[in-house]
Parts: sequence; C-alpha cells; structure tokens
Amino acid sequence: MVLGSILSGALGQPGVGPGLGLGLAALANWGLWKMIYPKQPRVLVDPATGQQVLLNPKHGLFFIPAKAWTWILALLAVPLMLIGVTAERAAAKEAAKPGFKEYTAANDLIDSKRKGQCHGNTDAAKQAATGFATSMKTMTKILFDGGSKKNLMTGGDFLTYCHDGPETIVILCHVPSLRSYKTAETKKALADIAWSAARRAGEALDPEHKKTLLVGLRGLASYGSIQQGKASSEAASSSLDTSDKSVFFPAFTPAAPASEP
Repeated sequence: MVLGSILSGALGQPGVGPGLGLGLAALANWGLWKMIYPKQPRVLVDPATGQQVLLNPKHGLFFIPAKAWTWILALLAVPLMLIGVTAERAAAKEAAKPGFKEYTAANDLIDSKRKGQCHGNTDAAKQAATGFATSMKTMTKILFDGGSKKNLMTGGDFLTYCHDGPETIVILCHVPSLRSYKTAETKKALADIAWSAARRAGEALDPEHKKTLLVGLRGLASYGSIQQGKASSEAASSSLDTSDKSVFFPAFTPAAPASEP
C-alpha cells in the first residue's frame, strides 16, 4: 500500500494509490505463495507400519487459504482503482473552475494559527476579519461552554479570512472544536452568531449593505455551515451544501482585464 501511494504520487495520480497498492499486494501474495508452496506433497512413512502419509502444508490468513488472497486483493483493487480515477477526474474538473486556485489559497491560510489568525485580500478586509474573529470569540465564550480551550490547530482562536469583492464579501472561519457543536440548536445558534458578526465586520467594506454576504464555518478539514444572503438582511436567506466548495469560487474569480480601446 505504501509503495502504491509512492508510485501513484510519482505518476501524478494520487487518488489511485489504494487500488494500485492492493494490486501490487495481490502480485506479491501470488509470488510468495508460489515460492513457499511445494510442487509435490511430502511423503511421510510410519516406521512401525510402513504406512505412507501425504503431507500438504497449509498457508492462510484469517482461515482463508493464501492462494485465495491473491484473487481477493485483485478484486478489491479493481473498484478502488475506478473510484480513484473518478475522484481524480472530478478533482481536476473542479480545479479548472475559475476562482478555485484563489479560494484554495485563502482556505489554506486558516488551516493553522501558525499561518496567522486573520487574513484578507486587502488591508480593510483583514481588519474586517479581525473584527469578525473577535466578535465570534467573545460571543461564543458568553453563550457556550465546553469544547477544547487549547485546540491544537487554532489555539482556541477563530482563524478568519475575509475577501472583499465587487459584489460579494466572503468570510471563511476555522472554528475551534467545531465538532463540539453537535445538536441542531447549537449549530443554528453558532451560525446565527456568525451571520451577525459578519454583518458587523463588513460594515466598513459595504456601509450601504448592497453586497452579498457569504459566510463559511469550517473545522479541521471540512465545512459545517455555509450561509448566503444580502448584507442588509438580519438573517441569511439560504444555507448552502457544505460539501460543495464551488459556491465560493465565483467570489474569488479574478476580474477580467479591461480590453484595449
């Protein structure tokens, strides 16, 4: 499996690593079985009776013969390879969308506090991110208890990125111990707090509240809440699919250069 991951990475197809690893394991198992399994059974003779006994050594794992594992591993490798290829194609298709690269760079900045606590595409956006993070930490401390106070990746702070675009303000926030908000009530309360904090933080960027506001709350690896609506609204107009990160891409898409007259 390790060798499969290394080879798939070298081939530029890391998604096929598990399937390739199982395929290599099937080949290795077949070679090992051919090496240790004798061509002919051993013949043992009972010196007292002269009776001959054929001795066929058995090799297996979890009560399954060693030879059968070759086919089991090979059959498992096929669907894993297909899944890996499909996933690679889907990832490549998503990566080709406008705004993907810019969104990914912004999202990566809030992975860990070692990269900083607050970020933005402009100085004003960074200040808005700081205001949002401060509000979130203050309000959650008042309204919630429990959770990790010394989160390894966030240090207990709300890592925030603010992107101020022509029509949309995007706020991405890494929430400490997001998994601790387990019930529907706590999740909704956290989302409501985030929306209010985002509206306040974005006032300096959009004093007339004409822009669309997009707020995403994520944990260590995935998003638990994505809200969208007009900055003028006291509540988000819609909650979006948290597995679809492409909702962020349009706001991060660089503006096309002006054409020459």
